[in-house]
Amino acid sequence: MPRTVEPSEIKILVVDDEEDVVEVIGHFLSEEGYQVEKAYDGEEALKKASPEIDLIVLDIMLPGLDGYEVCKRLRSRAETEHIPIIFLTAKSEEEDQVKGLMMGGDDYLTKPVSPQVLLARIKAVLRRVGVEESRTLKVKDLTIYEDEYRASLRGRDLGLTLTEFELLRYLVRHPRKAFTRQELLERIWKDAMMVTERTVDAHIKNLREKLGDFAKHIQTVRGVGYRFVEEDEPAES
Repeated sequence: MPRTVEPSEIKILVVDDEEDVVEVIGHFLSEEGYQVEKAYDGEEALKKASPEIDLIVLDIMLPGLDGYEVCKRLRSRAETEHIPIIFLTAKSEEEDQVKGLMMGGDDYLTKPVSPQVLLARIKAVLRRVGVEESRTLKVKDLTIYEDEYRASLRGRDLGLTLTEFELLRYLVRHPRKAFTRQELLERIWKDAMMVTERTVDAHIKNLREKLGDFAKHIQTVRGVGYRFVEEDEPAES
């Protein structure tokens, strides 16, 4: 039976000797709600690859032990042999990909890769090993049905547009975190270069109107942007 969990219950180990790569991937995955562990060489990766790790994103060209050897050793240990591994590397030759998969990798991606593609591969690999992410979010009287792209409040469908739905879902998935208008544009609007920050304000206004009294949970953070709070907290002045 699949194990259904919240993203916050999933722990991902990111391994790369380039610190900026680790930071970018780690930040993106954290924004998506995952727990993130970081390692910068093969030895550190082996130390941090505990049974609590749900998935490893692994570079091949590491100092000391390379990614192939790390994968081999993880597969030889009973406590880590089950952890799915996605190779993420600049080595793009077919023979490299074949070797990575033959060594026990579950997937193989070549750099550069967009964060969204990496996220999709992570979700796909997790599903293959029986880890399903919860697709329904519930906060007080609000229910967000991610597979159906709709939300209801006290059992009443809110009739959200796709953009309103994506905006609400993103804020709810990151409670208390304040986002600038530009950050929301980049995360929600695929054509962010074609719209202005006022677009965010207009969609927040429409969303608040549909939420009625529940709109108090979407707060304006003066000088920054917007955030979602679960409890009845006073807005910042």
